[in-house]
Amino acid sequence: MEHILRQNVAFFDPLGQRYEISTAEYISLLRGSGTQVYLLCAYGLLVATDAPGMLGKISLAVTLGLWALVVVLFLVTHGLVIFALAALQQRTKRFTTPGFIAALAALTPTVLIGEWLTAVASHGAVPFAIWPRILFYFVIAEMFILIYMRYVRPVVSQPQPPAQAEPEPEPAAASTAPPEDESDEDSRRILIGAEPVPLARLRHIQAREHHVHVVLDRTTITQRARLSDIVAQTEPDDGIQPHRSWWVAARVARGLSRDGQKHVLKLDDGTSVPVARSRLTEVREWLDRRA
Repeated sequence: MEHILRQNVAFFDPLGQRYEISTAEYISLLRGSGTQVYLLCAYGLLVATDAPGMLGKISLAVTLGLWALVVVLFLVTHGLVIFALAALQQRTKRFTTPGFIAALAALTPTVLIGEWLTAVASHGAVPFAIWPRILFYFVIAEMFILIYMRYVRPVVSQPQPPAQAEPEPEPAAASTAPPEDESDEDSRRILIGAEPVPLARLRHIQAREHHVHVVLDRTTITQRARLSDIVAQTEPDDGIQPHRSWWVAARVARGLSRDGQKHVLKLDDGTSVPVARSRLTEVREWLDRRA
């Protein structure tokens, strides 16, 4: 189950840009305050546009409740679609899915349930109708997903710096020597953008245009940075760059495998990282040295 949750699923948006997201990251993003503010704006727009014509026919409280339920239902269904695609890719080779297919798959049951609930709540004053309302909802959903993935996600996925605590007065006899159980390995950090990241928690990094998508233990971040600048801070024993767009930590690499005609580096969570043909020998030798 955890392998499926962490499996990245590739999509491309209406303008042809490719992006990847896993179910685990999807859930993590929904918990962020930035995402919740964005969803609140989308919710307000849906209420204001009033595509089904509920205002004036249903009480305002019921209208607000129905729209909230519809938004939550879409988010849950969209997450389930991502999970289903990840599960499918565990059995097949990876593929890129048009984003509108995932949006439409999540939107269809959402609209059906929403229209039915609206018709029931209004006692028929707002008739059950799918067409052409679903076209309006589809355009709205695609617009919000496009804006979020391109402009909001890179910002909200960045971790907030911890609050600075008030310094405590040092005891007079306090020792300035570091604790004996603190090792250099545990304290090593590398800069990703402006964020210091513990190297021991790093799993893999993927370059995406001007940003890097960083997967750590139990969390992911996206920063504006160059992969080459990050790799330059690591040592050969820390990990390897099997492809110009990827870096993999040594502790999560398991071995080479085949994906059709291409070689991939398999990780301990089931992720398959592409291996460039020009780097295949280097990756093999690196794995042999670690065996």
